[in-house]
Amino acid sequence: MEGAVSIQTRATKGGQRRLARARARAAFNLIELLVVIAIIGILAAMLLPTLSSAKESARRIACINNLKQLRIALSMYADENDGQFPPRSRPYWMTRLWQHYESLPVLKCPTDNPEPSPKADPAKPDDPDFAPRSYLINGFNDYFEATLKPLGSSQWSDFTQHKWPFGFPESAMRQPADTIVFGEKNSDVFHVHMDFYQNNDINGIAEQSRHGTGVKGSRSGGSDYAFGDGSVRFLRFGQALSPINLWAVTDLWRTNAALPPMQ
Repeated sequence: MEGAVSIQTRATKGGQRRLARARARAAFNLIELLVVIAIIGILAAMLLPTLSSAKESARRIACINNLKQLRIALSMYADENDGQFPPRSRPYWMTRLWQHYESLPVLKCPTDNPEPSPKADPAKPDDPDFAPRSYLINGFNDYFEATLKPLGSSQWSDFTQHKWPFGFPESAMRQPADTIVFGEKNSDVFHVHMDFYQNNDINGIAEQSRHGTGVKGSRSGGSDYAFGDGSVRFLRFGQALSPINLWAVTDLWRTNAALPPMQ
């Protein structure tokens, strides 16, 4: 009888030991799983900023390509119109250049998400003048102020009211490699031109930090610009206005209207 009890006791203890070992293995496997999950989390945290940066770089390249197409379209238009850019009057440059780019997505930077103009006609969803747009063209206000004001107040008034029928002559751009033709605009506005007399260069109409930062209104990052010589370049915040105002063509505005260097 005692032998049977002894055998049963040993069997019970053996079962308990096996159960304990099974529990230990299960606990160990759970710890391993938690460690793996933690490592994956750390790796994901390290890789996500890199992936985000890579995506933004791709979007910026697409934005640059859009501006290159618009700059080419502008040159083709000027070649067909006595060397003049589109006048600051309706139909606006988006429509006047249409035959040379013929794709509304060209008007949108992939980083941007602009809305159609509130003046758009629902019956004409493909009207370039009112389509979603990320870019504005230089209004060349300083040139027209210098040339129209001496002729009398009515000419300058016609210009400011979008009634002047003539465009900026490309030949009047004396420093094309350092003169902006197209820039990016704030997503929330529908301005067509960058206008000095409306302070568009410094009041946030012209977007200076679309790329390289996820914070709207930040002074980090920068934006893409198309220049008079056909190049398209990325400029960091403030570089379009300081030390030279690259939107201007006259010496007075290029220097006196430039902002002090960013601190």
